[in-house]
Amino acid sequence: MQVYWCSAFLLPSSIAKECDRILRKFLWGGQGRGKVKWTEVCKPMAEGGLGIKDLKRWNRALFLKQIWDIVINQSLWARWCHVYLIKQSNFWSLPTIGLHSWSWRQILLLRPVAKEHLIYKCGRVDKFSLWFDPWMHGESVHTLYGHRVIHDSLLGRLALVKEVIREGRWDWPANSTDLVDIQLSVQDIPISSTSDSIFWIALGCSFSTKLAWQSIRTRSAEVGWHRLVWHPAMIPKHVFCLWLAMRRAHRTRDKLLAWGVINSASCVFNCGEVESLDHLFFLCPFSQNIWGAVLSMCNILRPISHWSDEVQRMLDRARGHKFPTLVRKLAFAASVYHIWLERNRRCFNNEFMPAKEVINRIKHDVALKLWLSRKLRRCEWHHSLCENWDIPLGE
Repeated sequence: MQVYWCSAFLLPSSIAKECDRILRKFLWGGQGRGKVKWTEVCKPMAEGGLGIKDLKRWNRALFLKQIWDIVINQSLWARWCHVYLIKQSNFWSLPTIGLHSWSWRQILLLRPVAKEHLIYKCGRVDKFSLWFDPWMHGESVHTLYGHRVIHDSLLGRLALVKEVIREGRWDWPANSTDLVDIQLSVQDIPISSTSDSIFWIALGCSFSTKLAWQSIRTRSAEVGWHRLVWHPAMIPKHVFCLWLAMRRAHRTRDKLLAWGVINSASCVFNCGEVESLDHLFFLCPFSQNIWGAVLSMCNILRPISHWSDEVQRMLDRARGHKFPTLVRKLAFAASVYHIWLERNRRCFNNEFMPAKEVINRIKHDVALKLWLSRKLRRCEWHHSLCENWDIPLGE
């Protein structure tokens, strides 16, 4: 439904903002005040976001398809536009003011965005408008030189590019300095016997919504931890909690103290230290005990380090898609989730669960997911891990 309406109309900003507000409220609850900025949430997963598309940009990307249809004149609607709206003029030269419908005016206003990504490749040059199509290094002759060159050339507004070709070479009228300059500028534009073509972004590429979205969105650097968080076998509530931890977005007691919400930042596990993300994962004796037991079940025996070092070690040992790798990814996310859950249980419900029970819950979640994945085999390495996690070995 959303894709349909975004493809059909350029939504007003107020509608886009209201849709984003509903999404934020669904994700964060309450008034939609999130732990992570919405612009960060809307980034792709590989760039540290949740892959939710910013509605305003997504709407523009989908709406660009209408401009593409008009430019290549491939649909019944596009042909209707050429007959009844564009008429004897050119799409790129139509004024945005006038008695236009709201939707048609929005299409015209979106032309500069489309022009940045269109590539006009000259062939027989019997289709492109000489003055108004952006075939000259991504711009039109009219945009670069104004209306005067049309008058000086004596060729008329409806002239095609083929009218300045003689025996396979460029042959512009030398009636003004601008026309001479154009003659020099177009020498590096090849002419061939093939049909004129229009491409999106790169030669050989037709328009797609994916390409349009990628071309107009703001890109960010890829984060190294995204493969540790997002994978096909993930448990959603676990990876969401882990994603917040990776972004250091959990509202730990040291943050709440700085904001004046609480009077003490002491760790809820009664170790006497200040509760911070680095302390909670996994320097606190309580969480350290849990994480050590989980590592042991993964057949990993080593000292426990600082949070950033633990993340890097998991990244180093969680590459690929083999069964041991899957176990480590699931175990890491489950440990973060259940430690955070126990922390909240003690903070808000005044309920206490021993470390052994937390470990059992981690084991249950990971074991169930692994068993349901049906990726177990009867081999020595799988047998050891399955024994540790109490998983019935497959055939």
